[in-house]
Amino acid sequence: MRYEMISADCHVDLCWLPPDLFTANASPEMRDRMPYVVDAPKGKTWVTKKGASLGLAGGMGSGGREYVPGRIHRADRMAEKGIYEDGRKGIRRLTDPELRIKDQDLDGVQGEVLYGILGATGRMNDPDATVEMMRIYNEWLADFCSTHPERFAGLASIPNNPIDAAIAEVERVAKRGTVRGLDIANSPDLKPLWDPYWNPLWEVIDTCGLPLHFHTIGSRLPEPLQKLVFMGSDLSRAGAEVTDEDKRLARMAFATHITGFQINMARS
Repeated sequence: MRYEMISADCHVDLCWLPPDLFTANASPEMRDRMPYVVDAPKGKTWVTKKGASLGLAGGMGSGGREYVPGRIHRADRMAEKGIYEDGRKGIRRLTDPELRIKDQDLDGVQGEVLYGILGATGRMNDPDATVEMMRIYNEWLADFCSTHPERFAGLASIPNNPIDAAIAEVERVAKRGTVRGLDIANSPDLKPLWDPYWNPLWEVIDTCGLPLHFHTIGSRLPEPLQKLVFMGSDLSRAGAEVTDEDKRLARMAFATHITGFQINMARS
């Protein structure tokens, strides 16, 4: 295949996965601790029995947020093509391989590197269940990518705790095949990567033949900045006039946040 453009940071987010994926494939002792979908006031929502809220099914971004027109330009572009409307109908374009290929063609790309569900696992508050959740996702990902291995380069989601579980999952997915790399969960309290604690994991990864990835994470937009950044669209929807000064302040607030977005991970 001739590659002219590859998207090197695409995602398969939990909110677009089959709603029974985890409950149907978990071990019996873990089934009740897996994410599942319920009807909620804003639509079908991913939750756990321990109280984790994992986003709207077919929602926006890794958090499964509600799509609000006018807030985020790229989301508006996706909405114009019907992605969120299809999601509400149960048409999961992001996790149906044939439909995702059509969207690749629409975007003019011939392949994607696919990051996974690590953002959702950080909200689980259940480390043992999180390990099982990643195992199930990695199995699904391998099957998904095997449909078009020339178009999908999936990265297996690897837990960062406990380290024995991380080692076991690296060995398992390497033996299983199909995935094209490893993505280890990041978190603000992560033990620094230079710490000897990690050496057993690095040694296993060094021999498995798969490249290692870290998808950096940043701090959340502080509440006062959220109000400024989203002020323009919120005022418009409320019928209020949005002044040039409102827009200028919103852009300044967002620029300040995005400039320092990932700096807090530099220490790790």
